[in-house]
Amino acid sequence: MFWIIASAVLAVIVIILAVKIFLLRKGYDELTSDIKDQAKGDTSIPVVLTTTDKHARRAAVILNDEFRTLREEKVRYENGNKRISSAIAGISHDLRTPLTAINSYLDIMDEEQDEKVRKEYLSRIKNRTRQLSSLTQELFDYSLVCDKEEYIITNGEPEDIDLKKILEESVLSFYEILKSKGIEPGIEIPDGEVMVRCHEKHAVRIFENVISNAVKYAKDDLHIKLEKDGTATFSNTAPEMTAVRAGKLFDRYYTVEEGSSSTGLGLSIARELMAINGGEALAEYKNGELIITLRFNSLDS
Repeated sequence: MFWIIASAVLAVIVIILAVKIFLLRKGYDELTSDIKDQAKGDTSIPVVLTTTDKHARRAAVILNDEFRTLREEKVRYENGNKRISSAIAGISHDLRTPLTAINSYLDIMDEEQDEKVRKEYLSRIKNRTRQLSSLTQELFDYSLVCDKEEYIITNGEPEDIDLKKILEESVLSFYEILKSKGIEPGIEIPDGEVMVRCHEKHAVRIFENVISNAVKYAKDDLHIKLEKDGTATFSNTAPEMTAVRAGKLFDRYYTVEEGSSSTGLGLSIARELMAINGGEALAEYKNGELIITLRFNSLDS
């Protein structure tokens, strides 16, 4: 009797194990099939298994996470390729324009006998050469700040600086240019020092790039405000601006005006330098005003 019962129990166990093995094999077959589809990009539906085996299900969870990351990387890669192609086209145009003008002036000068006219063309060539130099410098500077880790290693850690002093000097250096455009900047600066942690040369470059952008595009006004916590805002009336365009201002190679002589890297460089120094740069459009906000790494935070 005992052997009969034992045999029956053993048979049940064998059947249960066979079913479990069958379901497990089925689960891994499903997993294999889904992996192939996911790898080929034929589907983005998460891997779902019928098996209850915790090891197989855990493998499915990990694979789903990895495939999701892979899809996100693929999208970033494809978008990056599109941006690079667009950037190369834009840069080629920016560099080709002054070069074409220089070649044209040189051709004309070969045939021009009037020394006064030749001097005028020579002056135009110099202007175009300076423009070309400025464009290439912007490209070079941006290539440097893009590699943040290497840039930090090369330049060392940020230092403690008085942001108020640097902002005052930066505004003063642009004051005559702003006045020549009919812009009298309104400035709000707190009493005493505004201490932040940032490379001094970076803070200078950041303010130069932001104010330079205002010089190009501000029409009638510019308001600058610095707060004790190291937040600096630059705002000006911009009736032709939109919230979407404002959101793109810090994008690489984006320019407000098509066909301008700018690479569109000035504000991008400012944002990268802010990030390197632990701060952030934002642009928004509110009530007909473009507002650029720079939040430096305050020593009080």
